[in-house]
Amino acid sequence: MRNTRQSKRRIITIASTLAALGLIGLTAKAPVLADSLPLPNPGMIWMISSTSLDRLASQPGARTLVHRFFGSAQHSILVDGPGASMAPLSATRSVSFASYGALRSHLENRSAAKRSHVVVLDLESWPQTPRQEQRRPALYYRMAGGLARRRGLTLIATPSPNLLPSAPGQSEPIYVRYLDSGLIGQIAAYADVFEVQAQGLERSTALYAQFVAAAADQARDANPHVAVIAGLSTNPGGRAVAAAQLYRDVVAAQPYVDGFWLNIPKRGKACPRCGVPRPKAAVELLRHLEHEKVFAPGAPISTLPS
Repeated sequence: MRNTRQSKRRIITIASTLAALGLIGLTAKAPVLADSLPLPNPGMIWMISSTSLDRLASQPGARTLVHRFFGSAQHSILVDGPGASMAPLSATRSVSFASYGALRSHLENRSAAKRSHVVVLDLESWPQTPRQEQRRPALYYRMAGGLARRRGLTLIATPSPNLLPSAPGQSEPIYVRYLDSGLIGQIAAYADVFEVQAQGLERSTALYAQFVAAAADQARDANPHVAVIAGLSTNPGGRAVAAAQLYRDVVAAQPYVDGFWLNIPKRGKACPRCGVPRPKAAVELLRHLEHEKVFAPGAPISTLPS
């Protein structure tokens, strides 16, 4: 009950802040919170896709950072597509799917299923997710959770807030509607790891942290054992975010999460507006985290296989 009340208070705070900033208000200068908040917890999960990892590793001097943040089976998850090759890292491997149907088909292939211990289900309002799954995401995440449990797999749920359709004349921001919909709890109840897709709020540290905190409350209310991670992107929706801003977001959100998923997107089918990838910003972020001793290995997250 306490978390539920906190979550409702945060929804009200986010709604009022969004309204004051003109819905999203991403041009407003974000407050610097690093001096007043504790540094991120040790043993945090760091996730990254294999394509983002390649972009990161291509930067001068980045290989040490790659192994430090993404080289541990206990604390890092590498996200691949079903046909991706295996990178030479000890990170926990996962396979990502944009539909429940694709996930189920993959697991029906015995040889492929034997290599899959962690699966990611990323339902969004995009062509890769079938319309019926977009309309009833909670049902398909529940089915995915049941399938994962029967196969002894770890399920990472990464639903997008854009799964909520906007009604005519609806003025409430999508992040507020997402928190108010109950969808987070309905999905997190069947997941081992739940990602809060908060990338669109990165340019305001206060909004980013408030949204992540409220979403994490709802996820843990529904499933006290779920690990919660927050999404980070160097250029969400094609809008560049400076490394210093990403650092402030990490420091502000870390008290509420078990880790982060770092994205270095490029314009393509999955993100038509993402533009040119910005791996340099990711390198600067990780160097800053390492320099300030924000990242440190610790006890493994219990939901991940060792």
